[in-house]
Amino acid sequence: MIKRSFYYLWGSQTISNIADIIYILSITVLVFNSSNSLMQTTLIPLFRLSAQVVSGLVAPIILSRFRLTRILLFSQLGQFVIFTLLLLYLWTVPGQSSFLFIFVLVFGMSFLDGWTNPARNALVPRLASGEGLMRANGLMAVSDQVVRCAGWALSGIIVAWLGTLSTLVIASCCYLVAATVTSVIRDPLDHQKSGSESPSPTSAASPAAAEPKGGYWKELGEGWQIIWHNRRIRSLMIVDSIDTIGGTSWLGVFILAYVTQVLHKDASWWGFMNASFFSGMILGGVLVVGLVKRLQKNGYLYMLGALFVYVLITVVFAFNTIPAAALVLFAVSGLPVQMAGIIRRTLLQTSAPAAQLPKVMAGIDVLTNLTFGLSLLFLGWYADRFGMVQVYLLAAAMTTIAVLIGWFYRREFQESEQAGYPTVTDERVSS
Repeated sequence: MIKRSFYYLWGSQTISNIADIIYILSITVLVFNSSNSLMQTTLIPLFRLSAQVVSGLVAPIILSRFRLTRILLFSQLGQFVIFTLLLLYLWTVPGQSSFLFIFVLVFGMSFLDGWTNPARNALVPRLASGEGLMRANGLMAVSDQVVRCAGWALSGIIVAWLGTLSTLVIASCCYLVAATVTSVIRDPLDHQKSGSESPSPTSAASPAAAEPKGGYWKELGEGWQIIWHNRRIRSLMIVDSIDTIGGTSWLGVFILAYVTQVLHKDASWWGFMNASFFSGMILGGVLVVGLVKRLQKNGYLYMLGALFVYVLITVVFAFNTIPAAALVLFAVSGLPVQMAGIIRRTLLQTSAPAAQLPKVMAGIDVLTNLTFGLSLLFLGWYADRFGMVQVYLLAAAMTTIAVLIGWFYRREFQESEQAGYPTVTDERVSS
């Protein structure tokens, strides 16, 4: 079952993602055209990643004290306010902008955005249950990929047509609309608590906020403790982390290197490859939505199967030198990657109690970002040393290891999957 509030959440997050892509591209173009420095331009993603890591580290305290819907609304309104300040600044001092001030505002927006993902992922299982949960995750994944695929292409056209500042105005309006839609989302868990408890000054906080705490450090570590002691979550994160090491090889810079070094094509093929991969990701999400009844029964095994198919495709991709075949393989690879990702997210959402899930998701986000950053550095060195063919063979090897480890943990999921996924209000935590 999917509640009406999920569709409000889905819509607000889609609009917010559109705003993110528009603003990132606009700021990147603005900084690059004003400075003519690639070094200064690369500081934008650096500030964004740093802010999201810091935000993820303090997220457990925020997530434990306030309602998830309030956090989402505050994040979007905060980004709208910061964005408005950025617009006023750029209009006031055109051509004389301080890049440091712009980077600080980008850091602030990314810091607020760092709370969005764990809050969203923890809220989805409260608004969808049973078969509806995997279907809801599939719809979210499809919309995310559609926005990324169309957004990066259309944003460039919009920036060239309207100019940077006018495009930023569009992004600002998108943030405001997203916040408006978020304001009508209703969290069922909040209603349950308000119905069973008398009003108090802390009624705006989440259920976990009313519980006595052992200090900030205990709260910061609580999500990590759950991840470590819950065998289901721990096994999923081990599989995900190992897979991420190789999965980083599908990042744009590595694909560009593959296109030029292996396929011997120009940069235009880089765009074709990215478009084909996004197409495969979208198709994977659509298939999950259509096959949710079948996937729900043995979701964990389907996830491992999808990863194994991805390994086979990656090996063929590594040795392929035919451009047309590379496009097909790249598109096909997106399908199992998306399927495995949606199933893994659904399993994570059903493996922890509802009150603890936001902290767990915050810890997972930090771990994912750190793994991705370290993998990026390692694969960059590895690609320079051994070449792109060896990079994709390494990616296949790492995912193979992830599948083998996942197979070792399969019994943790078989019992619950035969009876259907447990609800997020189930207070059991494996040890």
